Amino acid sequence: MIFSTRIPISIMAFLAPLCALCTANLRLSGTVADPADGEVLVGASVLVVPGNYATATDIDGHFSIRLPAGNYTINVTYLGYKQLKRKITLKSSDVSLSLTPQRSGINLGEVTVTATESAGITSSSRIGRDAMAHLQPTSFTDLLELLPGGMAKDPDMSGVNAIALRETGVKGATGTDVTNPDYAVTSLGTLFMVDGAPVNGDANLQTVGTTSDSSSPDYRRNVTNRGVDMRTISTDNIESVEIVRGIPSAEYGNLTSGLVNIKRIRRSTPLHARFKADEYSKLFYLGKGFGIRGHEHVINADLGWLDSKSDPRNSLENYKRLTATARLSMRWLRPATVTTVSFGGDFTGSFDNAKSDPDLSYRKIDEYRSDYRRTALTSELSIKFTKGSLLKGLLLNASASYQDDRLTRRKQVAPQRASVAPTSMAEGVTDGHYLLGEYIADYLSEGKPVNIFVKARANGSLPLGKISNGWKLGAEYTFSKNYGRGQVYDLTRPLSAAWTSRPRAYRDIPALQVISSFIEEQATLPIGSNSVEIQAGLRTIGLTGLDRRYYLSGKVYLDPRANIVWNFPQVRIGDKGLRFLLAGGWGLTTKMPTVDYLFPQAAYNDFVQLNYYDVANPCEHSRVNLRTYIDDAANYSLRPARNHKREMRFGADMEGNRLSVTYFREKMNGGFRYSSHYAPYSYRKYDASAIDPSTLTAPPALESLPYTDVTVLDGFRRASNGTRIDKEGIEFQLTTMRIPAVATALTVTGAWFRSTYSNSQMLYSTVSDVVGQTPVSDMYVGLYDYRDGRVNEQFNTNFMLDTQIPRLGLIFTTSIQCMWWTKSTRLRQNGTPVGYLSATDGELHPYTYEDAADATLQFLVKRYNDDTYKTFRIPRAIYVNLKATKSIGRYLDISLFVNRLFDHLPPYYSNGILVRRSSDPYFGMELNFKI
Repeated sequence: MIFSTRIPISIMAFLAPLCALCTANLRLSGTVADPADGEVLVGASVLVVPGNYATATDIDGHFSIRLPAGNYTINVTYLGYKQLKRKITLKSSDVSLSLTPQRSGINLGEVTVTATESAGITSSSRIGRDAMAHLQPTSFTDLLELLPGGMAKDPDMSGVNAIALRETGVKGATGTDVTNPDYAVTSLGTLFMVDGAPVNGDANLQTVGTTSDSSSPDYRRNVTNRGVDMRTISTDNIESVEIVRGIPSAEYGNLTSGLVNIKRIRRSTPLHARFKADEYSKLFYLGKGFGIRGHEHVINADLGWLDSKSDPRNSLENYKRLTATARLSMRWLRPATVTTVSFGGDFTGSFDNAKSDPDLSYRKIDEYRSDYRRTALTSELSIKFTKGSLLKGLLLNASASYQDDRLTRRKQVAPQRASVAPTSMAEGVTDGHYLLGEYIADYLSEGKPVNIFVKARANGSLPLGKISNGWKLGAEYTFSKNYGRGQVYDLTRPLSAAWTSRPRAYRDIPALQVISSFIEEQATLPIGSNSVEIQAGLRTIGLTGLDRRYYLSGKVYLDPRANIVWNFPQVRIGDKGLRFLLAGGWGLTTKMPTVDYLFPQAAYNDFVQLNYYDVANPCEHSRVNLRTYIDDAANYSLRPARNHKREMRFGADMEGNRLSVTYFREKMNGGFRYSSHYAPYSYRKYDASAIDPSTLTAPPALESLPYTDVTVLDGFRRASNGTRIDKEGIEFQLTTMRIPAVATALTVTGAWFRSTYSNSQMLYSTVSDVVGQTPVSDMYVGLYDYRDGRVNEQFNTNFMLDTQIPRLGLIFTTSIQCMWWTKSTRLRQNGTPVGYLSATDGELHPYTYEDAADATLQFLVKRYNDDTYKTFRIPRAIYVNLKATKSIGRYLDISLFVNRLFDHLPPYYSNGILVRRSSDPYFGMELNFKI
């Protein structure tokens, strides 16, 4: 007993000096954030003198240092921001600060009118409210002009506006932009987040039900498997946008290309009314933010309307958008916690209409209408713990959206001859229906996608001496299902005489359920006067509730990601201070298939066995008999699309003059596309010449007719991982200090992109040759191991002169946008097949030298003209754009813009033909009232 008593006493005696030392130290903590939008600055250097106590902010922009009582000066530095100094006194209690360094080159009363390159852990562009206001956008699409490689374009509301990050986009043989669904995975793989909730289009199925040609109004408006249609996103209620082009945090997934993180206005604001008019559209917006209880609680509400035409002279084709949102944010401050609860309700309606002019078209009735009505509810609970460090925050995010989509098509159809409409919904032998004259076809696609999203996240820190160490982990669940009636139409009145599809109810399609989890560590290590920031994370993703026949059933994919930034100490050059950084990253991103890719419509193949048309009695004695096959078009071996991303970045800042240069490479070999699948089909071919019309009293009976058994190759398209997209490029941005004499700053942005689009798997392809009276494609289909695609390059530079005179309330920008060149080269193809499929046995055979001499198989060898592989080059195109904003008093701002006021478009030769180019100015103006 004595021994056990003396030990605690001795320990207490030993620890007493240490305890006294600990109590003498006080905690200095704080948060470093952007003053404009409150975005936290991760990895900002914090130095406290005297004593040279150094640390850096964690993933929440937070820092913490223990210091003895005394007087200190805090120095905060971050690339792209002015150094912030703050004097403090520590007496007898801990001190917590909120620090907001000003952006470099921005003086009081000035605003940022372009995107700014982040000096953070990965490559991203931040677009603030002021930049959006000066740009005068019609939809979110217009903001992409501000990214490296972006160019100003006229709003095109007559088709889906899909995003493309770090790529040239798909080009045709003449270098023009084309829409190709084989490469839609780039836009599908861009994740849009709005106030922490994803905009999910995985259950969208609004199609016309059969392949449309490029002249059809539904061709360019089909959003299925193309991700988010940016036409539907209004920018008027957005506070800030971060577009992550590099390796995103492990917190974000189910993506391949990048992340668009939208934060909407959640603060007290004056009543804001915006009126915009240009040659294509008219826009109206009204919004207000109401502060409650000392502005700790805020209600924001807004309403917007857009009426746009693809051609101001054509009132038959238009696009309209209605948006209405209400947001409630509540915040409670307690000694140990800061609790924030947010709710949001959104409605977006877009109405797409197209009609043919009956005075200009032989088809008197040709109408298209697509209505999109989306209602979404979002909620978020955030608890931040102000004391302690191991657990610093909890977040729970839940959202649900419901869409009421209606696509209607009404069309006058005039078959050129007696065409056949298959009407059987079952496999086997049935009679078809003749289309004997003109008729009106009505088609409805009714979709009701429901999306539910739940996310939980925890974060904290594990201080390790001078190392600032932050962690976060969490999990997500996403549910997507379409409850619509689907395709509704009369099979005897199809939209086309070549119609082969059948109606399908979307509500019978299974739900898509995605489960994800993530863990991430971010540490900042002071190394002498240097600061090294490391972010490393792992994300898991998989599908649940999937039929066991699918390869993806029970599979979990891992996405490792890592970024590193080395911030070098300031170097003095004369009386100027230069700070620079080197950064790099590598990561794997994964996108799961959509509902349409996983659960496609069954494939119907209808073969005409008898086609007898009685001229004398077409309705009473004619007969068309079909053999119908129904194939399961699902690809049970389908994998997710995976993208390997890597980049290196250099950044520098000298007294507000900032430079950022990024080199990147991305490689995707298993993107989604629809590929052809072939198999042999057998049917009877009846001899209609054996029918004696004079003996008929009813349609002819099959039993009395001679026939021949026929086997041919035919097929259908199903989803595959057959797309390859390689991206490579250099992005840069230079921003100078404002020159006082002319009140002007210069921003130079640009990019060189090299994008390769092709297939990644061997392709089955038919030939058009005929041997005897039999098409070769009925007997054989070749399998080719070639890359059917193109390599595109482009290089552009934009120069923006930004003049601001705060005392006059004037902002004037001149943009000189230069596309120095665009190139496109078709990949070389080996036209000799590696194998062929035979209708005789349905087997795949190797293609040999003997086959090349065969009377029929020789036609499977495809031959290409060398001119096909010549590089097509479009020379420079230079445009001058003007924008101006003038404040009149306290309540009114007037803005105007003119794009392509001047241009330089030299002519060039294309295949020996001289091409002369021209452009038309695009202009408009707007009024902004703030009361």
